[in-house]
Amino acid sequence: MVIKMKSTIMTTSLLAIGQGHRAKIAEIKGDRTLLRRMLSMGLRVGSVIDVLSQQGRGVVVSAQGSRVALGSSIARHLFVEPVD
Repeated sequence: MVIKMKSTIMTTSLLAIGQGHRAKIAEIKGDRTLLRRMLSMGLRVGSVIDVLSQQGRGVVVSAQGSRVALGSSIARHLFVEPVD
């Protein structure tokens, strides 16, 4: 299942966004279980996130006042577009 936001801006994997950057989640590619997991962490299509840290292949993001640590196996399913 894929949930995406209509947009003409190019998207990229969350793993390609550098530390200190802000992005908007444009697409989540995954099954229902992954989608429910993202929703339970407050990460949904349209959410604006700040990339706080990238260590190894994991990433820590801030969304709606919460910090969330994501491993690469999950982060690679999130596609984002840069926010100024």
